[in-house]
Amino acid sequence: MSTTNGNGRTERLLEVKDLTVGFPTRDGIVRGVDGLTLNVGSHERLGVVGESGSGKSVMGLAILGMVLPPGRIMGGSVRWRGEDVLDPAVANRVRGREIAMIFQDPMVSLNPLKTVGSQLRELLQRRVGLQGSKIKQRSLELLDMVGIANASERLRAYAYELSGGMRQRVMIATALACEPTLVIADEPTTGLDVTIQDQILTLLHDLSTELGMSVLMITHDLGVVAQFCDRVQVMYAGRIVERAPINEMFTDPQHPYSLGLLHSVPRVDRDDGELTGIPGEPLDRAQFPPGCAFEPRCNEASDGCRDTPPPLLKIAERRWVACYNRTPAGEAPA
Repeated sequence: MSTTNGNGRTERLLEVKDLTVGFPTRDGIVRGVDGLTLNVGSHERLGVVGESGSGKSVMGLAILGMVLPPGRIMGGSVRWRGEDVLDPAVANRVRGREIAMIFQDPMVSLNPLKTVGSQLRELLQRRVGLQGSKIKQRSLELLDMVGIANASERLRAYAYELSGGMRQRVMIATALACEPTLVIADEPTTGLDVTIQDQILTLLHDLSTELGMSVLMITHDLGVVAQFCDRVQVMYAGRIVERAPINEMFTDPQHPYSLGLLHSVPRVDRDDGELTGIPGEPLDRAQFPPGCAFEPRCNEASDGCRDTPPPLLKIAERRWVACYNRTPAGEAPA
């Protein structure tokens, strides 16, 4: 469910337009994100899916102004409720408070030298301004909110003393500490067994509904997208190649890369032999072809695909695709 403004349109909280992030190498500038555009509405769960190296995590860091040198944002805009998040003053005020992030590996993200309680205490003091007994009270509330039993005991635990699922729940608790409006979840189920994955996704889904949060889910797992998201954007080589409502993406994928991703996923409802993989390897990002980045791996490529990257164009209601073989002539860019 999404809130609407006075004109009946869904309120856009986050608007990213033409975002480009570059990393200098000996072979040239590698564009981790290349002209990316997306938006997240209120109470929405948007998925960004793509294989490893497609630029998903770089996108999440760039949105929060956390790209470290020598990487840098080379162009584009990131606006949160109309404010420029690429302005360091705005980013420092928004980051952690209004937009929070659940990082990919809690074992790395949590400080191994501090207890769970001390890390929550530092966050609640610096970002929320709590003092004294209110810190412990809020810490217990957060651990209870994410389903951690024996919360008082867990506050005294170190990260290495917790299971993988427990550590991920602590990461979610830290993200919720400041009651953010948007949470960016970067591969929150990576490395967890399927039972714990389901628990974490259910937890995030329930919390987003109860607290009215929007979620930007970054993942390589189409199963996660199908279970959790309202809309999905498919990312390849730093670019969005398809955008669609979740049901339409799975029933009628339009971009050859989206189709390849779906065909490479095991299906329990059929027995039709081996999985179909996507041929070839991802490109050397420092030596990009002038045309479509997926062209060398695409079985539908034509001569025109080698000349100019296809723009992301609208092909139907709420559907966009960057493919010359799908885009009707005369449509305006998304």
